[in-house]
Amino acid sequence: MSGPTALSSSWLSGTVRHRRHSPAAHAFSYRTGMLALDLDEWDRFGDTSSLVSVGRFNWLSLHRRDYLDPTVPDLRQAVADRVEAATGWRPDGPVELITHPRHFGYVFNPVSFYFCYRAGDQPSQGAVPAVILAQITNTPWHERHVYCLDVGDDILSTSQGWQTVKAGFSKRFHVSPFNPMNQTYQWTFSFRGPELRIHMNVNRPAENGQTESRVFDATLVVRRTPVTRKTIHSSLRRFPVESFKVVAGIYWHALRLRLKGVPFHTHPDKLPHDHPQRGLGRDDRGLELVSADQSEHQSAGTTPTRISSWRT
Repeated sequence: MSGPTALSSSWLSGTVRHRRHSPAAHAFSYRTGMLALDLDEWDRFGDTSSLVSVGRFNWLSLHRRDYLDPTVPDLRQAVADRVEAATGWRPDGPVELITHPRHFGYVFNPVSFYFCYRAGDQPSQGAVPAVILAQITNTPWHERHVYCLDVGDDILSTSQGWQTVKAGFSKRFHVSPFNPMNQTYQWTFSFRGPELRIHMNVNRPAENGQTESRVFDATLVVRRTPVTRKTIHSSLRRFPVESFKVVAGIYWHALRLRLKGVPFHTHPDKLPHDHPQRGLGRDDRGLELVSADQSEHQSAGTTPTRISSWRT
């Protein structure tokens, strides 16, 4: 790759899979393409093609207000401020945004990730972020919430060359009307060279004599390629209206779940004032969550990933 517009950012191509296990079985998967943008290259992204813009309408575009703390003009600064407030460490290496850009002026990202690396780390070579921010937007309310994962030394290396980070914690944000608040997460991030895997289990906690059980899981499996004019044009031919496909899929599968009898769950802000889950997570401003696998780390002598919860 050569020329003045060469970027270190990546285009991610792969698959998304969703599987619901209860109270009704439902599963689907689809091919996808998305962006892993080095935030130092935010302004240069629009130079890659005449079909791409930053801050104005185009086939593919980025807009500052779609992302973390939009009142802060510079997104990298906003991410660094949030990470420093959560962990005491200010990112000194690359900061990557994993997201769908707008297509024809529209986007809905159920989750965008910010991978914060140490100085000298190379994301395209499979480096593991020191901190991961997950910015979640719910449906249909379009509220935003952030979980901050401070990885520390909580990295598992496998014989297949994967480097994996796991984090288990209690849910603090009402993501979907089909999932109640009384659930726990188990997130797994795996890195190997240009390959990236993100997997999330949603579990019903053990209670009333019942064991913990999986309700839902989602998996993203993608591979990096350099962001170039050729890469972008190829992706636009394959995924010309990806942002519209994402939101259309959400409502299509919501209809199918309703037809299968999956019930709605009330938003915590709409619960009765005396309900114990009323407003759950609404006032989180860095609430530290207890790792679900704390005991495993204590026995192994390692530090678990620290998780904090932020309503934005």
